[in-house]
Parts: sequence; structure tokens; C-alpha cells
Amino acid sequence: MAHLNLRKSRIDHAKRAFSTRRVPRKAYQTLLTGKLVPKPGDLVLARVDEIGKQTKLELTDGRRAHMFPGDEIIVCYGNRYAPDQYEAQIGQDLSPCDLVAAGGLAAVELSRHQRMKPPTQITPLGLLGDAKGRRLNLSSFGVDATDAVPQIPAILSLGTSMNAGKTLTATSLVRGFKRLGFKVGALKITGTGAGGDMWIVRDAGADVALDFTDAGFASTYLVGIPEIEAATYRLMNHAAAQGCDVCVIEIADGLQQLETSQLIRSPQILDVTIGTVFAAYDAMGAKYGVDLLRAAGHSVLAMSGRLGRSPLGVREAEAATGLRVFSPWELQEGALMTAIRERAAAACRTRSAAQPALEALAQAAVPANVALGNLVPMGPAAADARRIGLSGTSLARDILDRVAHHVMQAEADQLCGVAYGAHAAGRRDWRNGVRPQDWITDFGVIELKVPRLRKTRYEPAFPRQAAAPIAALKAVIDSRHGDFDTAVQRLCAGLAKGGRFGGDLDRLLDELRRMIDAARLQGLPLAGPMRVLDWPLPGPSENGGIDEDEIFDGGTGFLGGLESDHDRVGVGELFQNGFGVTAAE
Repeated sequence: MAHLNLRKSRIDHAKRAFSTRRVPRKAYQTLLTGKLVPKPGDLVLARVDEIGKQTKLELTDGRRAHMFPGDEIIVCYGNRYAPDQYEAQIGQDLSPCDLVAAGGLAAVELSRHQRMKPPTQITPLGLLGDAKGRRLNLSSFGVDATDAVPQIPAILSLGTSMNAGKTLTATSLVRGFKRLGFKVGALKITGTGAGGDMWIVRDAGADVALDFTDAGFASTYLVGIPEIEAATYRLMNHAAAQGCDVCVIEIADGLQQLETSQLIRSPQILDVTIGTVFAAYDAMGAKYGVDLLRAAGHSVLAMSGRLGRSPLGVREAEAATGLRVFSPWELQEGALMTAIRERAAAACRTRSAAQPALEALAQAAVPANVALGNLVPMGPAAADARRIGLSGTSLARDILDRVAHHVMQAEADQLCGVAYGAHAAGRRDWRNGVRPQDWITDFGVIELKVPRLRKTRYEPAFPRQAAAPIAALKAVIDSRHGDFDTAVQRLCAGLAKGGRFGGDLDRLLDELRRMIDAARLQGLPLAGPMRVLDWPLPGPSENGGIDEDEIFDGGTGFLGGLESDHDRVGVGELFQNGFGVTAAE
């Protein structure tokens, strides 16, 4: 083995990947070459040879830097397991290999999903070492915390597979805890090093956001379970030392993945967990996953994920498991907080030693009405409500549907100069049927029938808004008889062009009253106005539950090109995209 002293300018010009962010720049002193066998976590200086799927490298600060052939990059050796992307393992020497993750992971590709392009090819120039020629490894740069049993509880976010919605579920749980005033640690304890999941939970308000790279792993594939358990405890204890009351923990991939299948049965993980939320693609996956988790000893609180996009899928999953399917918005509003409080209280009764954080969670003051997202069937009518698919989310979606179509009809009448079906002089245009258009909202996809005109192309304004007017929608449901007309008028104005609506409301008011009265008869609690959430996601949320490399696809991944247009992506659209709404859909 030989080692060369590195010039500071060479390190300064190299692009340092996200996976290396805990290693200080001054640590890079020597370049080790020769017959070396790389190990997981070793830092390597490599040259970019041929650009493949990974056209950009996520840097230590989260910026996505374009790569060019000849660039020198600093990444980590690590194994990768990603059914939707690549399977890769570390080679036996410093021969040319692949950049198998845009967060900075070097390995040899073994297989890839059919839709994946070949990865970017790199040539290792040498392992990076300290001033004494000792190789640098991420394991030396993890958080400084004990691996004793943590004294704060955890909620798990698990799923059927990659991209099932685990990250959005975890993010939404963070929002729910923050709404009640708790300090929250958001942790991802397995996966492949990339910043997307960490950035989104941080944007959602997590007081501490950490992943396995903060515990010394570039990836956790083929890492021993005891090592992952100890790393989890270190991360939780670090969060507790920063004042966190609870941790939301995401475990990557699906329940059949090698490490995940063992971690869900780990006594060490179960000992600190008071509840699990399961994200699924479909009802069959939800049924199998919930049964598997229950058999392993988990208290499964609810389901979420892409499954929530299908009303029929939701109905099947709820009937098969006896659990509710919650949307991200509902979880953010606190729909699970009562169940979590009850689980915390039950855990307090079984623990021999007092745990102040657990006791505080068990005594949390959960508002009786935590907002629209918590309008779930209650009482004797709950079974009938589930049978017909009625929930707070479907009620909100139905109200938006009716109001949106009423606004479009009124605006089309204005363009025509005469009401629909009427005959009058001075007509400016004529109706010519309708065209379909999907409107993605926080409550699901609404299928619009947009009026077509012969002379003018009519485009409603509200599908392009950052988010539906949630405050006005809440006011419609919460308002009493005296304020109902005003609330509906404001909701119409929120959807109309220019924020002004002058159409007739009599028929719409009657329809909405009947809908809300029917909801009350089905047992939906519709009491009390609530404040509007202060969304903390105005800018580039890197990873809406999507695998980290999808964000780097240059417009060809699940986000359909939104990566260059983050500033115009609203919260509702972000969370729908996180559960797989593509540009083509």
C-alpha cells in the first residue's frame, strides 16, 4: 500500500457527496493506493468516467450538482438493495465500479430494475486517509451518544416496499406531533445514504432529523442486525439529549427485505416502540403486512400510503384489517394522536421504571376536534359509513367537487354572456360539451368536467393553485346556519378567477346542506372551527416518499419534471406526488 499527501486544493475542487457530510474537510490528508480491499463506509476519491442514470450528485449541503466526465468526487463504499433501482455490492479491490446512488455510494452493480438506465461509471483513484495514512471510514464520524435503552418512545413507519409512502407517512406523523407541541426526532434507521428523506422531515418541523449515515453507515444492506439496533439506540439517545419527546422512525424497503424482516421482530426495536403505521400499495399488501406485523408483536395503529388514492382499495383494506386508512393530510392534522396517547398510557402501565417522556405523551391534551382530517365515522353508524366509503376526507372531496363544478359553470356562463340553457340576445359564445381534467387536492383526485366553448378555451384557475382553500372549506363544514351562506360564498371566491365570484348560490347551498346533514346522520363529528396549519414546505422538498434517485432523474422520474419547478408545487400536490401521482396521470 502506498499513500500520497493530498493538496488542499484538490479536495476543495472535488464534489463531496451527501453520504460523506459528517466527515470534516480537514480530515482528508492522504490518498491510499495499491492492493486494498474496500470496506463498507470507506471514503474514496473517484473519477467520473461515463454518465449514466445518475446525472447529478447530491452534495453535503443537499445541493444537486451536475457531474461531468473527468470530475473527481468523494463518495463512500457501500452495498445497495433497492428493488425499484439497483442491487449492488462492494468489489474486492479498487477496480472501476458504479455510482449506484446519487447520494454517493460506490459499488458494483449486480442487477437493476428493467426501467433503470445503467448507473454512472466511476474509477476509484484511492481510498482517503488521515495524516498518518489510516483509511477514513464513516464509522468514526457518527453521533456521540450512548447505545443504552432510550428513555423516549418511538412510532414506526413501515411499508410493503420502496415507494409505498413510508416517508410521507413519517413526515405527516411529525406534523401531527408538532401540532400538539411535542419536540420530535425523525429518524431513518435503514436504507441507502441520500438526503431527500431527511430534508422533508426537517422541513415538516422535526426538531432533530437523522439517518443511519449519522450513525456511521453509508448504507445498511448486509449490516448486522445488532449493529443496526445499537445505531438506532444511539440516534434516539442523541435526539433525547436534544430535548425530543418522541421519535418517528422509518425503516426502509418492504417487510420482506433482509434487514427489515429481522428488525420488525427485534426485541430491542419493539421495546421502544408504542405503535406502528403501515404504508401499502394495495389491499392485499395491506392485509398481509398488517397480519405479519401483528404476529411479530406490533401494535398497528393505522394504514396509509399509496393505497389511500383508491376509495375501493381503502374499503377493501379497512374491511380486511379492521384498521382505518389515513391520508397524509389527516395524519398531519392529528387523526392518530388519540390512539397514540392511549398506547403510551398502556405502555406506562407495563413499564417498571418511570419514563417522563412516555408519561407526558400519555397525558397529552388532544383536542376533541382535531380538524377536518379527523372526521372519522363514530358510534353505531360507523359500520355503515365504512361500507359506503364515507369519511372526513371523502366529505371534503365531495364538497370541493360540487363547489368547483358550480364555479366552472358560473364562469362559463359569464364567457357565453348567458346562463346555460337560456336564450338571450347578446350571446358571445356557445357550449360545446365538456373535457375531463384531474384536480389533485389534499383530499384525493377530483375528476373535473371542464366546460368546453366553441370560440374560447376555458381554463379554470383553481387546479393551478398551490393548494385548495382549506380554511374556507373548514368554515363551510364548521359554520352554523347564520354563517353558512357566507362561508360557501368565500369558498367559491377561493376557487374563482381573481378571487371574485358573482354566481347564484341558492341551488349549491341546498346541495351542500344536504351533504353535511347526511354526514352528521352517519355519525361524523362536525364540531368546532380549527386553526389553519402553518405549512413549512414552501420550497424544494427533496423527496416526497420517493426513492432518492427519482429526484435526480432530470424530469423522467415519478415527479415528472417537477424538480426544476419546486417553487410552484403546493403542499397538496407535493403529498399527492409523494404517493405516486405522475405527470402522465
